[in-house]
Amino acid sequence: MRKNPNEDDQMETGRLNDNIESIIRSIEEISDEQRDLVKKFKLDMELFASERTLESCVQTLNQSMQLANIREQLVETYKQYCQLLENELKRALHKKP
Repeated sequence: MRKNPNEDDQMETGRLNDNIESIIRSIEEISDEQRDLVKKFKLDMELFASERTLESCVQTLNQSMQLANIREQLVETYKQYCQLLENELKRALHKKP
């Protein structure tokens, strides 16, 4: 027995909504983490600018690398979000009579 097309659409919409909500949560979490790292980086930069020690330099470099990593995660998550929306748009246009 074949499912009703409306049921398929509802299941697909539910799955899409779950995926979008998951991606949005990830973006929010990563963005929060990025904001915290930016604050720490600014403080470490101020410390390095005033002290000019090897330790403060290494600490600032470490924060910079962590910030680059978190930004890469954020970009990848936005790419997933765009891909999901692009696929949904293609699917909607394909179904259009």
